[in-house]
Amino acid sequence: MNEFLQAFVSFLAITNPIIAAPMFLGIVAGVPVAARRRAAGQAAMAVLAILAGAAIGGRYILELFGISLDAFRTAGGLVIILVGLEMLRGSPSGIQQDHASPEDAQDRIVVPFAMPLVAGPGAITTAITLSVAYPSRLYLPVIALLASVATALVLWLVLRLALVRQRLATPRVERIFTRFMGLILVAIGFQIGMLGIRDFFGLGGA
Repeated sequence: MNEFLQAFVSFLAITNPIIAAPMFLGIVAGVPVAARRRAAGQAAMAVLAILAGAAIGGRYILELFGISLDAFRTAGGLVIILVGLEMLRGSPSGIQQDHASPEDAQDRIVVPFAMPLVAGPGAITTAITLSVAYPSRLYLPVIALLASVATALVLWLVLRLALVRQRLATPRVERIFTRFMGLILVAIGFQIGMLGIRDFFGLGGA
């Protein structure tokens, strides 16, 4: 139980569903209510698939393409910065559109929302680390997989609550909150990218 709680808290800290909620609302803007609810479930399932896949074989996939975790972290940080800048401007973009079709929203639920925003380089690295730290006799990273399921469930609950709260907020409040969260995303992306650059070039302290 202690190992599961540690893994679960680690996933929650790195995925941060509350931070991701405003972007989700931007993606599903203009989509019918029923489709928004389905999108919340699709986002949670996509994140679960990414985290579980990373726990089982993520390290081998990156090695197959010759991509280091540090390079992947740097690229993911750049994508998050671009997403945050679009939210900060408060103008429609390729990620946040006022009249998105359900098909477009479904595509953006996977990229860039599920990955790299929620299950990004940090979360993938965490999943790989947990799979190594808590081995199992079942030849599967059971602790990491259970923590992935719990994290996906929390994400689904947060997104559903965000949809309810969105109907209670005024457009002005939504714009202010979206810009504020855009600034937060820029800072997060910059931090992730700089850490990736630092580790890639071995600039960390001794």
